[in-house]
Amino acid sequence: MLIPPFAGVGLKACDRAGADITATVFAPNGFMKVDADYTAKPFEEWRARDWPRTYQNPNYRNLFAVGIAFAPPHAISKPMKSPNGTPINPTAPRTGMPSAAMGKAVAASIRDMLKGAPAPTHTASMAEAGAVCVASTGAHLFKGSAASITVFPVVPDRDTYPQYGRDVDLTFFEVGLAGHWMKFLLHHVFIYQANLRPGWSFLPD
Repeated sequence: MLIPPFAGVGLKACDRAGADITATVFAPNGFMKVDADYTAKPFEEWRARDWPRTYQNPNYRNLFAVGIAFAPPHAISKPMKSPNGTPINPTAPRTGMPSAAMGKAVAASIRDMLKGAPAPTHTASMAEAGAVCVASTGAHLFKGSAASITVFPVVPDRDTYPQYGRDVDLTFFEVGLAGHWMKFLLHHVFIYQANLRPGWSFLPD
């Protein structure tokens, strides 16, 4: 997916004394800083461990940011430029399935911290998790199709998978009717869960 670069909403943060701490809480792009390594370094030195695991702000233990709200430490592949000089910086997908995993981990950590845990107890690193995307390209149940995409891990781990940064057996792209059926089922399962129908919590996210 190619989209223009985007930024956070531009929130301003102040401490109890009224001092501006925006630069401490947020990255220059407006997204919240979390437990990631934001050290500026060349592409060759990027590592999977740079990415956050708990999504807790390093300076304020009661602040967390998941999904599109947290600031990525860097792109997920080598930055390039188009022939006319437009920067192309691929970033990790932080919506849908990855956001659900992050949100679930952070919610569990907050629950445990409210019960006395000194630090977050659950993690959801994008460098250790996979993601699935099913994009429907036709509505007909027997003639429709969908693009099915899986990737593992979401953020390349070149220490574990030196050749490509990902497990090629778990990373693929396919277009067909089966994907459309899967999208159809996912849609109805999601609505079922959203309405808290009987047994909703036992269904997979």
